[in-house]
Amino acid sequence: MERTEAEQIVKAVKQGDRESYGRLVEAYQQRIFRYCFHMLGQMQEAEDVAQDVFIKGFERLEQYQEGTNFGAWLYKIAYRECLNKLKRAKTYERLIRLFMRTAPTVESDRVPDVEYNAELRLAMLRLNPEDRHIILLRIVEENRFEDIAEQLNMSYAAVRKRYERAKRKLKNGLTEKEGESDEQSRSLSY
Repeated sequence: MERTEAEQIVKAVKQGDRESYGRLVEAYQQRIFRYCFHMLGQMQEAEDVAQDVFIKGFERLEQYQEGTNFGAWLYKIAYRECLNKLKRAKTYERLIRLFMRTAPTVESDRVPDVEYNAELRLAMLRLNPEDRHIILLRIVEENRFEDIAEQLNMSYAAVRKRYERAKRKLKNGLTEKEGESDEQSRSLSY
């Protein structure tokens, strides 16, 4: 959806045409869901959070400033919702460990029609949420650095630098995993 078209729809919704918000949901729902899935690593949670993003977007539409990128504004909401979900999950996991003395197992949900390498998924989940956020927006969602910078209230150069660092961390995480596999296969061959 073009930036100007999204702004026109937002204006219409603000003026009382609530039905038009559905067009925004339709235009952005797959991208927001995909983003949430990659941030959270589980399909059901991603669906729930994506739904929350659009509800909060509608409720807070008055806070959207005309002239800014509507998609970037939605991603800001998605980012915050994913962080909140991750924090709640961490707290819940600690409580489970305290009472059960075992960690809960992670489901291996897959996003339909998306090839997703398990090693990449684990390496992504090892990144901190901020780095994961930048990697997802740039690589998966193909956002421009300018849009990411606007969304994060950072300079273009700062976003670019964080992206390069995050990409390096991701690559190192994958390389370490491959190195572990090589060591295991060497030790088995002796």
